[in-house]
Amino acid sequence: MVNPTSQSPEMPFSYWNLRPREIVELYNATSKSVPLALLGDPGGEVVFTSTNPGVATVDGGLLRYGTNPGAAVIIAEATNEGQVISRRYMQVDIFRSITTPSAPTLDWQPSGYVELVDDGMWHFRYFDEWYDSNDGNIRVTGELSSVVTLDRDYSLVFEVWGQIESVHSHSHDTLEVWIDDECLRRLSPDVDTFGDPRFPYVVARDEIRIDLSGYTGPQWTLRFKWDTQDETLQRFDGWYVSNLRLEANGGA
Repeated sequence: MVNPTSQSPEMPFSYWNLRPREIVELYNATSKSVPLALLGDPGGEVVFTSTNPGVATVDGGLLRYGTNPGAAVIIAEATNEGQVISRRYMQVDIFRSITTPSAPTLDWQPSGYVELVDDGMWHFRYFDEWYDSNDGNIRVTGELSSVVTLDRDYSLVFEVWGQIESVHSHSHDTLEVWIDDECLRRLSPDVDTFGDPRFPYVVARDEIRIDLSGYTGPQWTLRFKWDTQDETLQRFDGWYVSNLRLEANGGA
């Protein structure tokens, strides 16, 4: 538990966050611990839980991880008088090295609100230079693309996770996978949700496999398209995509 220096329960959109926001490391079977810090005022006492304690957990203000590979989300809940008033999330990813030497190389090129935050991990982010009273600012878009020649049947494989707005989680804050002018998959929830606007819709980490066997030949363009669709409810993490690769269908 972390006790902030002041409390502001009457401010549902008061700023606070966790540091670090994420841990992404190659697994080396070494136990590690990192101090956690709170930025801003949560407005109450903060309690931590983990979606996968075997990968990462919080104890005495320290994030402990590294013993086992895998992914976990640390959930930080600010409570006041026994009620949860806000939540923040931290992603922990302890991954094994993945190589596919027999597959074509993907040379990903970002544009718009897309950034490379670690080797092989892409962040589809919101505008974050200012916010209005309802956590909105401006609509943003972005694209991650790679031109590739597919000399046989492949699948595009990657891991995806994040947090987007919980009010219209299917039709807003969308991330889609395209090949040329055809949309192959929308990664957002299948239907719109209508959750508490203060809290994000959490996209659980998952491995996605998209069959490209109908697209053999030269000069295909793979794209990830990011669009908030509007300017409201922007104070979340957005999308993360990592371990992007092509795998030969039926083995190398």
